[in-house]
Amino acid sequence: MQQPTSPSRSVAARVESVIRDVLGLTTEPIAASSRLREDLEADSVDAVMLVMAIEREFAGKIPDDEAARLATVGDVVEYVSRRLSAQEPS
Repeated sequence: MQQPTSPSRSVAARVESVIRDVLGLTTEPIAASSRLREDLEADSVDAVMLVMAIEREFAGKIPDDEAARLATVGDVVEYVSRRLSAQEPS
């Protein structure tokens, strides 16, 4: 995954924006602890769409086995943040 294109927007804000877009959420609160399936009612098709949208937003690939472990909004933010920091130049 490449560096965020806009340093003024945090990873969390970008992830939330993608989730809102894919799931069509407007005013529902989204917390880091929000579970994608149970709280935000993402079905299996939504889950695939979310992964694809996150991959597009952050210009990287999320392997299927890792994507399956992303259960909460916080999990997604942490995963993306970890991947981005691993790519920072030393």
